[in-house]
Amino acid sequence: MAVRQIKNGKAAGPDNILAEALKSDIEATTNMLHLLFKKIWEEEQVPMDWKEGHLVKIPKKGGLSKCENYRRITLLSVPGKVFNRVLLNRMKDAADARLRDQEAGFRKDRSFTDQIATLRIIVEQSTEWNWSLYVNFIDYEKAFDNVDRRPLWERRRHYRVPEKIVDIIRNLCDGLQCEVVHGGQLTDAFQLGTGVKQGCLLSPFLFLLVVHDDRQARPPCRGISNG
Repeated sequence: MAVRQIKNGKAAGPDNILAEALKSDIEATTNMLHLLFKKIWEEEQVPMDWKEGHLVKIPKKGGLSKCENYRRITLLSVPGKVFNRVLLNRMKDAADARLRDQEAGFRKDRSFTDQIATLRIIVEQSTEWNWSLYVNFIDYEKAFDNVDRRPLWERRRHYRVPEKIVDIIRNLCDGLQCEVVHGGQLTDAFQLGTGVKQGCLLSPFLFLLVVHDDRQARPPCRGISNG
């Protein structure tokens, strides 16, 4: 059940509802959320406070007068997270079947250690056979913030995601805004015109689809062949 999949011990979002409060009476929570989710499904419109986030600054190393020396955590609505979990559970299996086996990011029962092992074997074989080898590493700086949302809507059929789910996710992304928690107060809200929400359960999966789409658009290149 999506409610039980939400982690405890997390801060509440703008609506001040904690995961523990939803889990205190699963039956009552399920009945209430079912009515809300049914309305969202029919109207394809989510509550406005699900589009809001409180951005908390966590200091890193360096001078704290510079924005880049802070790590950001965005606090989102917990009921909204439950709804996003429902959407994710509905679409991830169909979309996962369209992804390459080599793609391990944000996928269940997969790990980057497989990629490390594969790369190590390739390097060892290249050294043994005295072949030239070129390895390309890509650092996606501020990846979630810079995602172009258009490919997500345009490529939904390729990933076999129902149009209604895509329309609801699009509504979730339209009108996103954040307020920064500073000195115990909230700043004025600012709009997020690009990217996907930090801290949203859907964001890693949506980012994966965009990255996979980008790689599919590139021309194929030969790697090492044996035999």
